[in-house]
Amino acid sequence: MIFRNMFKKIFNKNPTYTDGKNLTRFLSLNNSVNLFAAADKKIYQNLFARTCIHAIAENGAKLKPKVIRVQGGRQVMANRPKLQRLLDLQPNEYMNTFDFLYKVITLLYIDNNVFIYIKRNDYTGEIEGLYPINYSCSEVLEANGIMYVRFTFFTGFTMVCAYDELVHLRRFYGEDDLFGASEKALTKHIGLLNILDAGLAASANSANYLRGILKFNINLQQDDLRAQKEAFVKDYMNINNNGGIGALDSRMEFQELTNNFRGADNEQMQTVRNDVMSYFGVNEKIISSAYNEEDWAAFYESVLEPVAIRLGLELTRKVFTARELEMGNQIIFEANRLQYSSNESKVSLLKELLPMGLLSINEGREIFNMAPIEGGDKHILSLNYIDADKATEYQLGSMVSGKKKKGEEENNAG
Repeated sequence: MIFRNMFKKIFNKNPTYTDGKNLTRFLSLNNSVNLFAAADKKIYQNLFARTCIHAIAENGAKLKPKVIRVQGGRQVMANRPKLQRLLDLQPNEYMNTFDFLYKVITLLYIDNNVFIYIKRNDYTGEIEGLYPINYSCSEVLEANGIMYVRFTFFTGFTMVCAYDELVHLRRFYGEDDLFGASEKALTKHIGLLNILDAGLAASANSANYLRGILKFNINLQQDDLRAQKEAFVKDYMNINNNGGIGALDSRMEFQELTNNFRGADNEQMQTVRNDVMSYFGVNEKIISSAYNEEDWAAFYESVLEPVAIRLGLELTRKVFTARELEMGNQIIFEANRLQYSSNESKVSLLKELLPMGLLSINEGREIFNMAPIEGGDKHILSLNYIDADKATEYQLGSMVSGKKKKGEEENNAG
């Protein structure tokens, strides 16, 4: 069975408390039962909500992970090739990095919570995989002063993991001590969208049908009435009647019944859509990919960058040991924001930054989506720029030289 195999493949360590023994409810400051049910998947089944989430996840999946070390206020690449390769290419055997980030962000925006299980080697402690957990219910427990989370999956399987083995991201983290707020604030608006969509569909379908009453000017038995009606429907109310014209004799009359169905107007629909977009932090330009560089910058700073910060901080504090954290090890997620700038802005930026040595040749080429070249990691610097200390020395030297020359001229004149 595929899921059972996946279950064993991921959770193969048999943690101490998988059977639930000796576990008690974790009592937080304001919640006696820290139980969180996954969101109603009807939210993700709504086309517009899914479009909003997709726009965030698709762009957020472009974030680039980096394992760095901060030394003396400077960032350098950390010497963690296995961890960097795992983050760059394949966080687990079922996903590449793009799919991993897409799923993490999607689950975060559906549930306002997402857990990522950190699988370590039993002997070396090295990270072997990172797995987003799609659960039906999660509950925070404790035993011997350690926090655990018990997951119940949609198949009925359960698993208990130490909270330290989990990366936990949350949105609307306000009223609850441990979890991000549920999606209930959105449920009403999704319901309205579904009602409006159903109304539009009903309106469109009703326009495709002719409705009315056949009035017979003679008395007929019930069976005869039914037979005449069925004959009328068969002859005139079907797709083969291309002309749309029926013929009646003096024995019957057809009285059409008009359907005065009235659906929601565009303004009502747009009001609900705007509320949903505000909830997710997107707008029409973002979900339709019609943004310019200012629109993208606002979207990145308000939506994607907070996700990148959350994910980087939580991975950093859960992946590294206390000693590694003291040494300045960090995991960060970056985005090449310049790729969304206009060509005019890119050219102007390179003219300013390259001569100052702030970008290498290959970094400049990357801005224009060009492949790197050999030797392109060099930084070029214009001779018009000099070190500030050198400039001060030059100015002081010029002043001394000027005074000396002036003194010599005065002596010669005397």
